[in-house]
Amino acid sequence: MCIIIDTNTLALVFDKTTTGHDEFKPVFDWIFNDKGKVVYGGTKYKYELKKYLSFFNELRRANKAVYIDDEKVDGAELTASKMIEDKDFDDQHIVGLLIVSKCKLICSHDKRAYPFFKHDLFFTPANKKPKIYSGKRNHDLLADRNIAEICQPCLLPNTSQKKILSKFN
Repeated sequence: MCIIIDTNTLALVFDKTTTGHDEFKPVFDWIFNDKGKVVYGGTKYKYELKKYLSFFNELRRANKAVYIDDEKVDGAELTASKMIEDKDFDDQHIVGLLIVSKCKLICSHDKRAYPFFKHDLFFTPANKKPKIYSGKRNHDLLADRNIAEICQPCLLPNTSQKKILSKFN
C-alpha cells in the first residue's frame, strides 16, 4: 500500500493542528501505524515538498517512504505535458510520478486535477487508473489491495521504525 500525497494536502495529512486534518487523519494513521508508505520524487514535486523534504527523508529511513528517481519522473512529466494542453492541468509532475511509480492511490484535495489523475491517455486499461483519497469517506482505499509493486514489502512498523516515527507522531 502506497500513496502519493498532493502537496495541497500535506498539511492536512501531517499537521494535526490544521483545520480539516480529521478528514485526512486515516492517511496519517495508515502510514505511521499500519502498512502505508508515501511515494515521492521528481524535481518539481520535491521543490513543492521543500518544507517537508527532511520529514520525507526520515520516513524513507523508517521504510515508510519510497523515492522515485527524479529523471524518470521528470521525463514522464514532460510527456504528460505534451499529451494534454489545458489551463487546468498544472499537476503534470504528479501524473508523471503516478505513471512511473504505478502507485494506485493519490491523496488530493484538488478536485480540478482529478480528471487528469485518471485520464485515459495516461492510464490504460482502466484498472491501472489510480484511486483518489479525498477525505475519510474514502478510508476503505487504504487497504492491501492497493499495494503497488514499488512499495513491496508493506509491513507493519517494527520497533526501530516506530522509534524513528515517534518523533513525528
